[in-house]
Amino acid sequence: MDNRSDPLSDVAVLFMALDEHRSQQLFDKLEEHEIRRVSRSMANLGKIDIDQVERVINRFRGEVGRTGTVVGTAETTERLLRRMLPSEKVNEIMDEIRGPEGKTMWEKLANISPEVLATYLRTELAQTSAVILAKLPAQHAARVLALLTPASIDEIVLRMVRMDSIQKGVLQDIELTLQKEFITNLSRSYERDSSQIVAEIMNRADKGLVEQLMRSIETREPSAAARIRRIMFTFGDLIRVDRSTFATLVAECPADKLQVALTAASPELRELFLSSMSERAATMMRDEIENMPAQRRKAVEEAQADIITIAKRLADEGRIFILEEDEVGDS
Repeated sequence: MDNRSDPLSDVAVLFMALDEHRSQQLFDKLEEHEIRRVSRSMANLGKIDIDQVERVINRFRGEVGRTGTVVGTAETTERLLRRMLPSEKVNEIMDEIRGPEGKTMWEKLANISPEVLATYLRTELAQTSAVILAKLPAQHAARVLALLTPASIDEIVLRMVRMDSIQKGVLQDIELTLQKEFITNLSRSYERDSSQIVAEIMNRADKGLVEQLMRSIETREPSAAARIRRIMFTFGDLIRVDRSTFATLVAECPADKLQVALTAASPELRELFLSSMSERAATMMRDEIENMPAQRRKAVEEAQADIITIAKRLADEGRIFILEEDEVGDS
């Protein structure tokens, strides 16, 4: 296509040739949908010779003359956008520009609905399903598991428990079976501990499903079940947060999430949260909880999962300490 006859390509040349200050001034005058169109054109621009640049932006000939050429690629477009737009917006625009090739197959799978993935896994071997689920984010994997038959769930999770690591050759074989739908060059080994993977999925799965799976694992793999229970962290386990750091956890929890989560908390845990607040904040929170209409179980579980995620992050950062069960009485 002749870029000289395409007004959008001319605009792209202009943005790539101008300095950051002038580009910023122009971007500020565009609507979001216009920024997206210009960004896509910039990414597809390719190499533009100086003659064409001069025809497009004669009044900036002096500046572009020092450069000689302008090269428009996804990388140069992203660098320019990051100087002028929030990171989230840049990521969104660049994902649209790059399309499926811009993501690994496993990232693509994480964006596929649980229903579609569950349908696919029903036709796969348990070992293959175990590998695929182990590569998904834990919350997504939990939703997929909930849509499978009880018998297949038991077998898949047991395969995951027994999986020391996912070897390169196994990943390559599975990628080949998915190649028609998901393009990737991923071929690295996956070294995460299998009990950790299963525990993270359990933390985000429905409680009824968790109890069913743990009974099955305890019957057939008792040592693995013990490891998973040690790793699993429920909302009730927040009682194990060291009292000297509990206020840090409370300060990080969004009030709206916390009040929903506490509607189903034990009296001891609820009072622990409230006693770690200021008197005024505790009074307001207590009133909110008492006057709140009945919450759906799913809403409560999601709120509690969010609080657990915050607690784990703070623990990883060393800002709170989570004690072992036999240490709680001494805190």
